[in-house]
Amino acid sequence: MHHDEIWQVYAPNGEPISGVGWSAELANPEETGDETIVGVAIVFLYRVAENGELEFLWQKRSAIIDRYPNDWDISAGGHINLGESVVEGAVREAREEIGVEININDLNFVTMWPFNKNRFAWIYAVDWSGKGDNFHFDDKEVSEVKWVPLSEMEEFRKKYAKEPLKNDRFTFEALDGWLRIHGYL
Repeated sequence: MHHDEIWQVYAPNGEPISGVGWSAELANPEETGDETIVGVAIVFLYRVAENGELEFLWQKRSAIIDRYPNDWDISAGGHINLGESVVEGAVREAREEIGVEININDLNFVTMWPFNKNRFAWIYAVDWSGKGDNFHFDDKEVSEVKWVPLSEMEEFRKKYAKEPLKNDRFTFEALDGWLRIHGYL
């Protein structure tokens, strides 16, 4: 998280409120007791491995980051900035955290849901098959990445993921549903 960011504020129906932001310096609204709603964009990079198994990219948060240092997290994700669309936020977070350029048209919408009373989450999947492993961690938020086979992902998540993801059944059930609908499972 960059403390100088201003996050987009949303109405209870999920629409952005034009020109209204929340300062990252104030911490997440749920931590302050405020009723403000912000949004996060979550990006799962996946690929088909040489053995035909589906793999997902996970990032290890750096030791110097203020929240969940050294814990594993999804490929990329973070708060949507003021005036930024959700897909623009998803593309920016992937560029900032793991140093990849994602075309907006490559974002496959998985779901949107109220993460809690103060946060909406938009989840996307991006097929990274054949695109290589040229990841960069320029902003010091991430220390390494790892491809995890789908068959091992639940166990990996429960053992190594940052605390909010360890018990986050909804995100992973939504991803599973998306994979089934699109013929991956």
